[in-house]
Amino acid sequence: MRPCFKFVAATADQPSVLSIYDEIGFWGVQAKDFISDLAKVSSKVLNVEINSPGGEVHEAMAILNMFAAHRARVVAVVDGMAASAASFIAASCDETVMSPGSQMMIHSPHSIAWGNAAEMRKTAEFLDTLEESMVEVYTAKAGEQDWASLLAEETWLTAAATVDLGLAD
Repeated sequence: MRPCFKFVAATADQPSVLSIYDEIGFWGVQAKDFISDLAKVSSKVLNVEINSPGGEVHEAMAILNMFAAHRARVVAVVDGMAASAASFIAASCDETVMSPGSQMMIHSPHSIAWGNAAEMRKTAEFLDTLEESMVEVYTAKAGEQDWASLLAEETWLTAAATVDLGLAD
């Protein structure tokens, strides 16, 4: 398996660093990859470096919830892009830093469906619940917005625009 992320543990006085430089999910970074490394973090700060096109919603939610449950202050540093599922990992951290030239992209969740009309409706309802979960994360960071429109439009944000919207500090 190719390396999906890098982890550097540090002492209590130095930040630990975890780099997510890949897709999130089956083909890249998975939540289970973080369990043992995250348990090794004894520092007060964990820097999460991100350059990811995103990926699977549930994997990203598991990762962000593991960060939220950790005792360290978690700082997301978007080095290149935090797109799709990577955007709500970045936005959920205690602090979100957009590096110069970096971007964030948010959009409604996607899926592939197979079956009759009833199956298609079930998939659409499932996607609606995924979007509600994503909006909870974005709202916790940036407050009430017209998230439905921003997500439907597949919104690309510069570093400054991400800060202006409230998804980064």
